[in-house]
Amino acid sequence: MIRNLFLVLMSVVVLASCSQGKVTVQSPDGNINVSFGLHETKPQYSVSYKGQEVVLNSAMGFILKDQAPLTEGFEITGSEVTSYDNTWEQVWGEKQFIRNHYNQLRVDLQETAEAGRQMSVFFRVFDNGVGFRYEIPEQEGMEDFVIMDEVTEFAMTDDHTAWWIKAYQPDRYEYLFTRSGISKMDTVHTPLTMQTADGLYLSLHEAALVDYASYTVVSMPGNKLVTGLVPWADGTKVKTSAPMKTPWRTIQIGEEPGDLITNYIVLNLNEPNKLEDHSYIKPSKYMGIWWGMHIGKYTFWESEDLGATTENAKRYINFASEHDVPLLLIEGWNNGWTPAWYENRMHQFSFTESVDDFDLKEVVEYGNKRGVKLIGYHETGSNLISYLDQVDDGFALYREIGIHDIKIGQVGSKLNMKEWHHGQFGVNYYRRILKKAAENKLAVNFHEPIKDTGERRTYPNMMTREGGRGMEYDAWSDGNPPSHLATLPFTRLLAGPMDFTPGTFDIMIKYREGRRFIPLLRSSWRLMSLFCHLLR
Repeated sequence: MIRNLFLVLMSVVVLASCSQGKVTVQSPDGNINVSFGLHETKPQYSVSYKGQEVVLNSAMGFILKDQAPLTEGFEITGSEVTSYDNTWEQVWGEKQFIRNHYNQLRVDLQETAEAGRQMSVFFRVFDNGVGFRYEIPEQEGMEDFVIMDEVTEFAMTDDHTAWWIKAYQPDRYEYLFTRSGISKMDTVHTPLTMQTADGLYLSLHEAALVDYASYTVVSMPGNKLVTGLVPWADGTKVKTSAPMKTPWRTIQIGEEPGDLITNYIVLNLNEPNKLEDHSYIKPSKYMGIWWGMHIGKYTFWESEDLGATTENAKRYINFASEHDVPLLLIEGWNNGWTPAWYENRMHQFSFTESVDDFDLKEVVEYGNKRGVKLIGYHETGSNLISYLDQVDDGFALYREIGIHDIKIGQVGSKLNMKEWHHGQFGVNYYRRILKKAAENKLAVNFHEPIKDTGERRTYPNMMTREGGRGMEYDAWSDGNPPSHLATLPFTRLLAGPMDFTPGTFDIMIKYREGRRFIPLLRSSWRLMSLFCHLLR
């Protein structure tokens, strides 16, 4: 819902005679300046803040498969500046009303060669940062094409201090952050947070990631950062057709670390809410039958120690009711769990059939009487072939019995043991499931997810996701140092809400012999397995 709208449009058309010059746009408060121009027919942009250079002249464009690159040979055929200002209301979140105020520069480019291919670049400049993206209009020869690389650069002014996690690792985003100069970085995920020697704080990320590959940041000599698109298994990056739009590349700027936290550029660059019914979308705390499995008290799979039994579920519901915890998550309720469920293989789960010791409808009805709703759980094991065959029936079952919250896991280093979670294949899969969930009035918590790029504005049933190293790592590693928790608000949480699994206490537990778990170096016990939908 949008309230108190007001829109001011101002257009300035720059004629083709300016094709070799520069065009600029400023933030509404005049502090941020973006300049775009052609250097020897190659598109470049730069960013400054209060007269201080933030991004030096940086290249733009694409490398295409079986076509000449879209990186040079251009002329500017026109440009337009518009201004926009409104305030919109979040369905849920840490801030009810968000102002969306920016000046936008559109630059139209065309090749001077015979092909004459066209491309436009859009810059939206806010008081606290910049978003930009490419658009390729419908045109002959671009009906279907493949992007092999995006050459977008962020030429930094110095070897800034950065906080980062390495990309292309088997556990996706679940790592501790490294602090170093950008020259020492590996290929890393976004958000990438940096501190300059001049006292500015910067974050590179993206917004509205739809039908495109997630980008990583590659550190190059000379303090130059380059986008690296996550590939398909065949080595290509993005399979698309004109007309097309890329996600927004975002540069958030602040004078204090907290300025990054209160920056809503990523949300503002997403489309408005598409859902009419919000009645089932309610941020809540919840507890779960799952931690006992990790410490060896219960099993995920059918055994004499199965955690997901009707009797055990009722016991947890009683506790939740007595302590005003409105939701209960139960893992291992369905057929298909084995001691090797988390290993990289194409596991086969059922999403409608309960194990013999668990009656789903009876548990739901018992919870309703005690004021505790169930959170449905779907662990795909990254076997998306099987999951997509069953997901409609699985969601329909939850809708039928009145479940409105779901956690969906994609355990495995690759989807279908083949594709990266954060490539175009994964991006499209997660969006497809999110939309299906909305059709079935399900609020979603993704585990092993694609990174958040502001989808919750468009689909507010996207509540939270993992996509970070939570405190569950206390169970099977040396745990997380205190610095990790203090770092998260300025790194991972700049993307969006995170299911961090808080509430672990170190009280030295012993495993019974024969358990198929990694022994604890620092044993942990969850006195109350309490999750929170963290709002930042």
